[in-house]
Amino acid sequence: MSAFAIFVLVVTVLYAIYYSVIITQDVYGKKDAPEAKEEEIDVSQMNTDAEKPTTVSESGDGFRIGDGQDDDSSNSGLTFIDNEEDAERYQEKVKNEMRAATEVCADIAGILPDVEVDSTGAVEPEPFVDMLINQKPGGPKIFQTRTNA
Repeated sequence: MSAFAIFVLVVTVLYAIYYSVIITQDVYGKKDAPEAKEEEIDVSQMNTDAEKPTTVSESGDGFRIGDGQDDDSSNSGLTFIDNEEDAERYQEKVKNEMRAATEVCADIAGILPDVEVDSTGAVEPEPFVDMLINQKPGGPKIFQTRTNA
């Protein structure tokens, strides 16, 4: 018998003895292990009205959140505009905010320096697609990367 075969035989016998001892301990070992204790939590003091469901009703022209009451919690923080004048005022407010944001962007653009862009090796779209499709494996790379720059 070779040394490897003897080693495999000895390791197999040791594993068989080890597992038989472990199984015997599990079957006939101590049964005095402490049982898991259950913890009881008193929930009688909890507020059952902490969260109320919000109804959502859908119609052909939209949906409404809440049941129509004037309670603030039924609307979930949404503001409903009921008449045309309020809607127009809200739209004007949004337009003014957009104008202010546009002016800030224009101010920032005025501060930034102009950068001239020089294009090198410009290619028309059709030849470029042709170069991409017909690129040979292992050939020259079309795009410059860190490895071929």
